[in-house]
Amino acid sequence: MIYEKCEIVFTDHFWEQFNIRKSEAPIDFTFETAMEAIQNPDFILQDKESNRENRVKKINGRCLKVVIEKKDNILIVVTVFFDRGLKRRGLCS
Repeated sequence: MIYEKCEIVFTDHFWEQFNIRKSEAPIDFTFETAMEAIQNPDFILQDKESNRENRVKKINGRCLKVVIEKKDNILIVVTVFFDRGLKRRGLCS
């Protein structure tokens, strides 16, 4: 479990994507699910941008990816989506 005493800030883009994913997801996708991916991911992948990381949670054979930007003691949650590429590579089962 990742335990960080950090302030968590959500971008407008995160909220836009969250609402789209919530309405379109074939699974029950809630804010708590996104928070679980942020605070307790199954694995973390380094992003192309050095100050970002992708926190991934496996959910019913799918990979929920939350992109986080770290800035001092602040976690900026940039976006959230189900990553089909990870699923195709077999990382979501």
